[in-house]
Amino acid sequence: MKRFHSESLLLDFEHQNMNTLVRLESLDTSFVNLAALLRYLRQRNFVGRVKVALEEYEADVFLYGPDEPSIWEKNRATGRGAQGKDAMDRLLVRARDPGGMITIYEGPVESANYEQSSGLRDPVIEEIETSTGSPGDPVPNLFSGEVDWDRLLAASGELIAAIERATQSANEDFAPHFRSALITVGDDYPFLDPTTDLFQYASGNVELRERPAASDFVAGLAKGLGHMVNKLADGKAGARFRERVAVEFAVVARGKENAFAEFSPHLDRIAGTRVL
Repeated sequence: MKRFHSESLLLDFEHQNMNTLVRLESLDTSFVNLAALLRYLRQRNFVGRVKVALEEYEADVFLYGPDEPSIWEKNRATGRGAQGKDAMDRLLVRARDPGGMITIYEGPVESANYEQSSGLRDPVIEEIETSTGSPGDPVPNLFSGEVDWDRLLAASGELIAAIERATQSANEDFAPHFRSALITVGDDYPFLDPTTDLFQYASGNVELRERPAASDFVAGLAKGLGHMVNKLADGKAGARFRERVAVEFAVVARGKENAFAEFSPHLDRIAGTRVL
């Protein structure tokens, strides 16, 4: 289905009284490209909130003009909420599904108020605080200092190879599924786009001809692999396939100390089930 161009969508929106709360609702994700819409709003220095509601999932993106937006998401199936870059990545993937509703609200809104009123906290931050100390302590950064790209690319090769083995065990052709997953995330992570030849994978080895931020590389690859697993797990044997992916991850992680250190926060999400 042809996506609706966000600039055309907002022509009338810009002519409304910008000093009052504006509500633009019932925008269906079937024809609205959320990533393009958010970029457009930021380019227009929009201040307000974009709400996205899908089945058992909702998210609020808080826009502060050209500055980096913040996000809160809630999975209604589990009752858990999260914020941060991973939450934005998940939202942009989910917003590609048809049938979701997008609503735009104009006016200054503090995301902190949303946290207080909803009682939601980022489970990743909670885990870090529990394991490292009080909430006021510094949060560890896996990518502080110089990045060991040789080690990071070796870890990504191990990660992909684990999914490749799981895919083969399900009698599926790995290469086209992997390529499709990379194309899916290529708009947000162009260094992974297989049409550019910047990223190549073969037999457990990864080559990357461009060096993005290490955190972006990890997030993009995890997002693509998660998309691939979700596609392959769509069916009666889905749970079995997810378990096989989790087993492959666990075997490598136990056999090689810190094999997936940079990807550890993403493993459960990629597999769609508990790994370690």
